[in-house]
Amino acid sequence: MNDNRVINQISGPRMEVKYRMMMPEHLSKIRMQDLIREAREARLAREVGAGRLWRRLAAYASDRADRAQRCR
Repeated sequence: MNDNRVINQISGPRMEVKYRMMMPEHLSKIRMQDLIREAREARLAREVGAGRLWRRLAAYASDRADRAQRCR
């Protein structure tokens, strides 16, 4: 088992340190969620940097406008 330090900041000048035991499965799940979040942020940054996101949004808006005009 691994431990994480949890610091209670309300305790005043003498900060209290607590240890909470976590199962390795929980730690690996937390790490996996962090990696997925980082990958999403990196992908979004690449898309914005390459202009792909804006092109995709423009294409989506154009398609919606075409569909709206056909439905009239």
